[in-house]
Amino acid sequence: MENTVKKTADGARPETSTTNGVGPHASAEAAPRAGEGTAAPDFDYDGIPKGYYDAVLRNGNPIRRLWHMSKFDRVLDYLPERPNQSILDIGCFAGTFLSLVPEHRFSRQLGVDILPEQIAYANATYGSKFREFRHLARISELSSLHERFDCITLIEVIEHLRPDEIRALFDGIVDRLKPGGKLVLTTPNYASAWPAIEMILNKVSDVSYEEQHITRFSFFNMERKLAELYPDFHLYFNKVDFKTTTHFVTPFLAGLSFDVARGLSRVVPHQKWRHPFGNLILMVVTRGPTVRDGAEA
Repeated sequence: MENTVKKTADGARPETSTTNGVGPHASAEAAPRAGEGTAAPDFDYDGIPKGYYDAVLRNGNPIRRLWHMSKFDRVLDYLPERPNQSILDIGCFAGTFLSLVPEHRFSRQLGVDILPEQIAYANATYGSKFREFRHLARISELSSLHERFDCITLIEVIEHLRPDEIRALFDGIVDRLKPGGKLVLTTPNYASAWPAIEMILNKVSDVSYEEQHITRFSFFNMERKLAELYPDFHLYFNKVDFKTTTHFVTPFLAGLSFDVARGLSRVVPHQKWRHPFGNLILMVVTRGPTVRDGAEA
C-alpha cells in the first residue's frame, strides 16, 4: 500500500474516521491517526483508495485475509440467530463486514462512516434493498439516524478515538440500540502479543500504530476502562454477556495454508474459549431499559 497519509490543508485535525472492513478498525492494517498526548500530525483519511481494504480481504496476503475474515466470522457468531433483525455497523468503511451478513438474519442493514468516497463504494458494491450505507460527517451525528436497531457492531474502532469522541460515540450507541439489543465490539488486546506485533509493523510498514491506537485496552481492564471513559456505561448496558479474545495463533498459519488455518480457527467454539491472551478482545453487552436524557426518538 502506498502511504496515503498527509496533513489536512488547514492543519486542523479532522473528525476521527471509524472504519470497518479491513482498515482502521482492522488491527492488521489500519489508516494512521493522531497520537495520544502528543502533537502528532493530522491526517487526510480521504487519501485511502476507495475500496482498498475490501480488496485486501478478497484478494490480499493470506495472513491479512484470515485476520479480517476470522474477526468477522467471530462477530457473526455472537450476533443473535433470530430472523428479520436490524443491524447498524459503525465505521463500515467499504462495507465489507455487512456484505457477509445474511439477509434472513438481518433484513435491515445500515453501515455508517465519515468517509464519503468509501460510502459511495460500499453502496455501489454491496448496497441492496435490505442493505444501505450512509455518510455521517461526525460521530455525534449517530443520534440523528432516527431509527433503533436490534444489534450494533463496533469492530476495531474504539482504539482510534479520543476520550471525548468515545463519549459521543456511546451516547449515539445508547440512543440507537433498542432495549435488550446487543452491542458487539472488538479492539486490540494489549495484554497479548499485539504490542510486539505493533512494534514490528511500526518499523516495517507504511502505517504507524503508535500514532493510530490512542486509547488502548486489555482483556483485564476492558470493562473498567470503558466505565471510566463513559461513566454511564453500566447504567445503559446492564449485562456483559460475554468477553473473550481471538486471533491467538491461527492467522499467522495462513501463510502456509489459508483453508487449513481458517478451519483450525473454528475448532474450538469461541463460546467455550476463555484464553485472555489472544490479540483481539471481543465483548458482547446488552442494552438496558434506561433512556438517555435528551435522546431523540
